Amino acid sequence: MSTLPMLAELQRVLSRMVITTDLTPNHLIRHVCGVDVSYHTNRAFCSVVNMNRNSFDIIETKESQSSIEFPYISGFFMLREASPIFATLRKLKSSFDVLIINGHGILHPRRMGLASFIGLLVDKPTIGIARRLLCGEEDLDNYVSIDHDICGKKLIRKGSNYVYVSIGHKISLETSINLAIELFRGESRLPEPLMTADLMSKKFRSTYLSG
Repeated sequence: MSTLPMLAELQRVLSRMVITTDLTPNHLIRHVCGVDVSYHTNRAFCSVVNMNRNSFDIIETKESQSSIEFPYISGFFMLREASPIFATLRKLKSSFDVLIINGHGILHPRRMGLASFIGLLVDKPTIGIARRLLCGEEDLDNYVSIDHDICGKKLIRKGSNYVYVSIGHKISLETSINLAIELFRGESRLPEPLMTADLMSKKFRSTYLSG
């Protein structure tokens, strides 16, 4: 754990590389990829789903399982999930325009959550979707600020369900929010590409464990 201060400084350095504007025009975003990881003891089960933005048709899926190399440490989620996510994304043969990650982007104490780290690795527009807040202050319009900079927004679903949306890389917050809202189906708690990846990773885990 003595390396955590060094990793924290690395996060701060990497955060300065994050691009927070749209490099892909919204009307050119056609394929959206969701990725999620499920766990059992010392194994990680990762699924990625590349999906058509408009029809929700699945273009391609990939899965991988691997050993867990790092424990969960708040603020350092990238240590645990980056390796299985990156390994699974590399299996994709189809291209995607935006990647959605189950984790924070710049809505992070050092502005370098999992979504921003993966975004930098794959060099693609990336959005972070998380279910709990690590830091920041919410205003009356549900925007979340860190040191007076708006870094994300709380999207309230039906009932008590909500998620936090933040920039990962190469996309603006406005586009991240609008795209996330567009990708919700019915009363789903997550945008469809991410919801599908979540369900697939759990099914993959169950199938693997059942032999």
